[in-house]
Amino acid sequence: MSALWYTILGLLFMAYFALGGLDQGVALLLPFQRPESRRASLNAVGPRFLGNEVWIVGAVGVLVAAFPRLEGELFGAAYPVVIAIVLGLIALNTGVQLRGRSTRTGGFDALITAGALALAVGWGLLLGVVLHGVPMTADGHVHGFAPLTSPAVWLTALVNVILVVANGAAYLAWQGIATRVLTWAAPVGAGGVLVAAAVWYTQDPPGIRNPILATALVLATAAALVATRFTSGWRAFAATLVACALPVITVALARYPGVLASTMDPGATVTVDSAAAGADTLRLLAIGAAPLLPVLVAVQVSCWWLFRRRESQPTPSTGRARGRSWTEDCCGSGRSGTTRWCWPARPSWPRSSSSARPSASPPSCPVRVRC
Repeated sequence: MSALWYTILGLLFMAYFALGGLDQGVALLLPFQRPESRRASLNAVGPRFLGNEVWIVGAVGVLVAAFPRLEGELFGAAYPVVIAIVLGLIALNTGVQLRGRSTRTGGFDALITAGALALAVGWGLLLGVVLHGVPMTADGHVHGFAPLTSPAVWLTALVNVILVVANGAAYLAWQGIATRVLTWAAPVGAGGVLVAAAVWYTQDPPGIRNPILATALVLATAAALVATRFTSGWRAFAATLVACALPVITVALARYPGVLASTMDPGATVTVDSAAAGADTLRLLAIGAAPLLPVLVAVQVSCWWLFRRRESQPTPSTGRARGRSWTEDCCGSGRSGTTRWCWPARPSWPRSSSSARPSASPPSCPVRVRC
């Protein structure tokens, strides 16, 4: 039963690293875009944003309920990183939700990017800590944050940042938003994956049980990134999704059946069975929580299917510059001759500035506009 739940935990984290990495990658690209392109990028990912982020809720829930010892010792060895991840989640979700309600978006763009950077670095550091091993003594508890001083751990975090940037760039290119980042992020990411693997081989961390399998998965990650040079559209995006998800299973299978290796006492290494909750708890989870997992997958799939054309329909704006018509606000940076759906908002103009109001009032229902 513990092996089954460990597999479920790995799949949930793989889904989050791939789909949550998409959100982080789009957010990290905002500083390199013009204001109108930033809005288009967030509109493209907006309908799927909360669905992508829900995977971390399921993953952390399974981690805490099914593997309480793993959660306690891993978070204890990287407590500052966990705090940064929590703050990053708050910043990213707050910025995305509130940006559309303000006419001054610069501060929210910075908040979104900072949150995404904290998440990309933080999750990369956690992967590095698991691969490095933790300072666990014979009493079964972790003492100190020694893994966070390892250059290999920080190199893993840097590679994860490059992977999510490539993921976000591939998604935006698929949605028709011009970006050249993928042309360099994918090959740099592939090289970074291989360099990081070579560094870890020289480090020779304790408790590695399946080095050949881990090597094969590293090569598969690099190959997925290289494949983006020969594909485009959804195929390139699918390749970056795979590249973002594979590091999770690579680290997990490299240690399996171990989970956390001790750098101080080899006998204190935590295995899947010793990290899992009791048999009664796992059976209760199988009855109460396992049936919800297919529902979660079905909701995610339906979200992507229902909103497959939603990115071409801009979300309503709560305000616009004076003197601009609502059709101009709708078209934004859209190309001339294109057709868009618009949900124009009725602005609250000051009573003293009636002369500055647009001559045409926006309709109260969605309409198609010829730009």
